Amino acid sequence: MRGGHRSVSVGVYSRAPEVPYVKERRGRAVKKLLLVALAAIGGLLVYRQIQADRAEQDLWTEATDSVPAGSGV
Repeated sequence: MRGGHRSVSVGVYSRAPEVPYVKERRGRAVKKLLLVALAAIGGLLVYRQIQADRAEQDLWTEATDSVPAGSGV
């Protein structure tokens, strides 16, 4: 050893064994987040389609109703 410096083993600071595990966990989290986002978007689209169908049905019912709404009968 020169100048009083201690040699440090490279393996002490190596984090190579944890990296695949961390990447795997991050990958799972991202996949779950994307799945939740896609499910939310799908639910929103279904909800909007149901609302549109109801509005169309109400309009159709109003247009084909045999008794006018303001007749009082």
